[in-house]
Amino acid sequence: MKSVSGYLGLLFIFVFIIGCNPETNVKKTAIVQLQKDYISTGGELHGKLLCPKTVNDVIVKLDSLNPSPKEGDPEMTINGIMSFMQKNNIKTIVELLNRLPEHYKNNFSLVEHTKGEGQSSLRFPRIVLFGPDGTFLMNISTKPDDPKHDLLDCAQLNEENGNWEFSQFDFTDETPKLHRSPESCVKCHGDKPRPVWGTNMDWPGVFGDNEAAGPNGEALSYRHVLRMNEIKEGKTFSDRFDFLKWSNKELSSGGIRRIADNAFGAELLISNLAMGTATARGVFMRMKKEHPKKYIALREALLLLGYEHMINGILSDLDKENISNLIKTHGAASGSLDELFMVLGIDTKESFSLATLAKEEEPKTDWSLGAGDLYEQVFLQVLSDMAKDDNDLSALLSAVPNSPGIFGCEDLGKSIKEVIDFKMLHMHSLLGRARYEVNKVYYPQDVENIKEKVFVPVYEKLAPYLKQKINLSQAL
Repeated sequence: MKSVSGYLGLLFIFVFIIGCNPETNVKKTAIVQLQKDYISTGGELHGKLLCPKTVNDVIVKLDSLNPSPKEGDPEMTINGIMSFMQKNNIKTIVELLNRLPEHYKNNFSLVEHTKGEGQSSLRFPRIVLFGPDGTFLMNISTKPDDPKHDLLDCAQLNEENGNWEFSQFDFTDETPKLHRSPESCVKCHGDKPRPVWGTNMDWPGVFGDNEAAGPNGEALSYRHVLRMNEIKEGKTFSDRFDFLKWSNKELSSGGIRRIADNAFGAELLISNLAMGTATARGVFMRMKKEHPKKYIALREALLLLGYEHMINGILSDLDKENISNLIKTHGAASGSLDELFMVLGIDTKESFSLATLAKEEEPKTDWSLGAGDLYEQVFLQVLSDMAKDDNDLSALLSAVPNSPGIFGCEDLGKSIKEVIDFKMLHMHSLLGRARYEVNKVYYPQDVENIKEKVFVPVYEKLAPYLKQKINLSQAL
């Protein structure tokens, strides 16, 4: 695949309906822009690593960044699953699992101990499917005497409004039923529900979470290795394991499980990137869609407080006072970052605390994807969004060089703007089967590292620009 293929360009017309303001540089005139979504070149080798040739190179040929299901596969949404079962006369959970698309057969974790209402054990762990992008999750019981054995819990990120929808497929009768937003979900997942999953380096109850003392968070225990090998060899004690696709990599005590069909493969790190990016995208969409005027008015302040979140003490007391006064004019009780999020409709104690049960445990908002947290994921999306609206900001980001390339690919990403575009592509645009196909040959390691790779290099230019935009004159 040496020739350039895929989408070489789409013509977008951006019409900004906000009035012209010389202080914010928002333009009222229409802008016609030729935007290259992605290309597919086949990539190039850097040592043993296959790398994209440009930041929008997805390497493999794709029909779309988020393609429709293949013929015969269900659409991986709550409505899509229900429709598929009705159309194909599916009566049992096993029948459904055996018809799932390939990209849901390899992206899974096994859970020995669950904090939820269902039961699990070493012999009968629950199966959590997180897919290639974390936007549709399934929690499957394999324990025959579990009272919830025939209830299939699912969660879907609504890509239109940013809300998570939790539902339950009920297979207790001959004809499966769908229970939308059951009350049992609220206790664990919250009033504004979100997934529950372990933070980086700490996945309690999950196969692969390190049970031994030591620095490695992801490390298989001997007993988990034995049980996984039994399942791989067909000694499952439940036919609900049969659909899973395993890597041919050997499992060993102290090692990690590698996901099949994935160039990187570290299961639990991949699970956090998938669920974390989906969760953060939902937060960003809700802020922008539910409070559009406040979002536009406060996004510069959000990024400045973001710098303080990432690098404590980087803002002066006067900067903080001025930002606090601005936020309070929009109804905030204080000038904190979490209070600003609250003004934009986001309770971080609920939305960012994925490692805790919403109604039963003390919230912990520092949930980590690996090299960054959910706050930083939101900051990245806000900065990318602002650069689309503001030509001067886009030029500023393009003028800051990126060094030394992007993880393992030294010539990739010439500027911070290109690094942002790369991260947005792989974490927030490349979805579903398309991400699965790309990750077969290329996985963007360290893509979640936003602080060190985006905000630190551009600080000296970006911080003064943001202050000027909201009339903060205090010098750095």
